[in-house]
Amino acid sequence: MKKYLLTEQIISKFRKYLVLQEKSDATIEKYCRDVQAFASYAGSSFISKDMAVAYKNKLKNDGYAARSINSMIASINSLFVFLGCPELKINAIRIQKQIFCPEEKELSKAEYERLVLTAEKRRNIRLSLILQRLRCAYFCRF
Repeated sequence: MKKYLLTEQIISKFRKYLVLQEKSDATIEKYCRDVQAFASYAGSSFISKDMAVAYKNKLKNDGYAARSINSMIASINSLFVFLGCPELKINAIRIQKQIFCPEEKELSKAEYERLVLTAEKRRNIRLSLILQRLRCAYFCRF
């Protein structure tokens, strides 16, 4: 297995690789920013799978959201493919899908009534009836 130090030259070549892969400008900037942060973490050490896993754990401990960490992992894994070291790739954090939305995102009764009242004030009877039907369907299912 080859050993790599993450230098500015490698990151510059990685940027050119992303351009050839026809990634969007925003994606290229994001990937390079994430790889630069990983390079700062690595310092003057050779990169390894253990280092990448330790970096993922550091991000968790620093309080990053799982989706943000997974986005950074995608960037780093792309770098590993570019370097010809796919064995260094690390797994993303599993995110459990929520079946129900959190209570704080649910409409309160007052918010619901305000929506219906606004629809009626604007003489949008169709919207008012749809909202009322959805409310009935929600509470009638239990």
